[in-house]
Amino acid sequence: MASNIFKQVKKEIHEFQNSYITIVPGYTFNQKKTIERIYHYYNSHFESGDIDSEGFKKYFFNIVRNPCYVATKTIDFDTKDIVLEPEEGYDEWTIWLMERDLKNWMKRKNFGKLLNDIFFYLPIFGSVVLKKVRGNFYLVDLRNLVNEQSADTLRDAAYVIEFHHYTPEEFRETAQELNWENVEEVIKTWEKTNVSHIRIIERYGLVPASWLGQEGGYVYSRFILYIPENKTKSDIKEGIILHSAQIDRKTEFPYREIHWEKIPGRWLGIGRVEILFDPQIRTNELMNLRVKASYFAALNIYQTSDELVQRNLLTDVKQGEILFTRTGITRVPTEERNLAAFENEQTRWLNLRDELTMTFDILRGERLPGRMPLGVATLISTQAASYFDQIRENVALAIKELLYNDVIPQFLAEQSKEHYLHLVGEDLEKWKKSVYKARLFLALIEFLRRKRRMPTPAQFAALKVAIKRQVEKERPWIPPEYYKDVKYRINIIITGEAKDIRVEAANLQTILQAIVADPTLITDPVKRKIFARIAAKGGINLADILPAEEEKETEIIAEAVKKGGGGVSRPSLPPTPILGEGEAQI
Repeated sequence: MASNIFKQVKKEIHEFQNSYITIVPGYTFNQKKTIERIYHYYNSHFESGDIDSEGFKKYFFNIVRNPCYVATKTIDFDTKDIVLEPEEGYDEWTIWLMERDLKNWMKRKNFGKLLNDIFFYLPIFGSVVLKKVRGNFYLVDLRNLVNEQSADTLRDAAYVIEFHHYTPEEFRETAQELNWENVEEVIKTWEKTNVSHIRIIERYGLVPASWLGQEGGYVYSRFILYIPENKTKSDIKEGIILHSAQIDRKTEFPYREIHWEKIPGRWLGIGRVEILFDPQIRTNELMNLRVKASYFAALNIYQTSDELVQRNLLTDVKQGEILFTRTGITRVPTEERNLAAFENEQTRWLNLRDELTMTFDILRGERLPGRMPLGVATLISTQAASYFDQIRENVALAIKELLYNDVIPQFLAEQSKEHYLHLVGEDLEKWKKSVYKARLFLALIEFLRRKRRMPTPAQFAALKVAIKRQVEKERPWIPPEYYKDVKYRINIIITGEAKDIRVEAANLQTILQAIVADPTLITDPVKRKIFARIAAKGGINLADILPAEEEKETEIIAEAVKKGGGGVSRPSLPPTPILGEGEAQI
């Protein structure tokens, strides 16, 4: 450990930028240089520049972008695929309202865009890092992240450093919002340097307790620092502390991480670009060799053994002119005679790309070779899809953990006050129908308590109209602390984004034909339950397309009203109780 926080941070930054760690003998790794190469290759730039040693322009034949696009498309899911399920024995209606409220809250927080950014950058870099700041999550730019390269997770790393670059105006605004100290001193010190932005360093890790003015050994802490870059004057300070505090590593650490493929020995995951470093290098070499060969092939060079012919045939000879030579004039062969070998090797490298990234023609949406049997195409598609299914499942598990530990607790904290719930379409109709049924049932119970008899059909009809009008005027309203002590499970339907509209339409048509052929499928309780499971296998929720069955208590009382009522001691009930309803799947 260095003598102060400034020297320690400088040491850690230098180690990160210049040191290679050894994964196994013969395999070394530097996170910063790997990320820089990923940026170069993904954006079709050579690390050594676009001009070669002979002065020719180098052309970048990008083979890494398309596998990243395919991976993003294959693992993507949205907030609509996140569902809440009640724990056994808990109120389903509360969870249903909470799920709708949560999705509205996520929309306001742009959580869907955050998910899209995760799925876009994860295949490229192999890892994405999220940071929680005042209840909101942001994607961390890996170019600004410095961490122990061999750590298993950021939480376990010896140090985690993030760079923040501000203009003076942005710095003042941020410092005021976060209650940083020594703001003007930082700006005056920065003005003595020759850099364009103020670089603020945020560092997490163990430090001696004495650096925080405490006694004891080492404590986990957060430091916000300014360390001048490119100092040009000797009177510039070594650094300035804006904020320092001891924090709990388990509960106050702000970073969350998701990885594509992870291997022991290094923190950064392995993305699609890194795994294609060698195929990309060789493909570029082959393409640029062919480009140079095309330059020479385009030259018209002639030869003769007659020394008397010393003219440029392209500029000095007129059309139709007759040349007199002793031995004749012939063209020097400059055309490329090894194109087949170039094509063969390039094809092998492209095939290797497909095998390494599991992005075969069928997943890229390309036309299959004419000689490929349908069974082989189906097998390739199934095997490749199963690979991405596993990746998607791993990502979904990480998102679930994020929801359990961070997102939903923040949602519950912000939505604990009374508020209106925005519902539209089928959700609003379902809420109105449920509220109407509940109030009608309570009104009938109250009528029985007061009148000691059942209402007449006219009274019952008037009661229904009055309650319906009342419900139509109301908006969904959530009382304070409504979600307190709620017990739920989170489920992510990871196949939701992969639905084919044509397949879903065909499934709906099949369901319609089955109902027409046997109407008892939706009236018989046993058949309805079996039919619902069959439909669910095809991605169709019967509760979304079939009318909900009436509550049996309401039906019993309504039937009693139709029969003319009776005393409370001897209510008129239907001869056969109505069986329970099927449950809607959320």
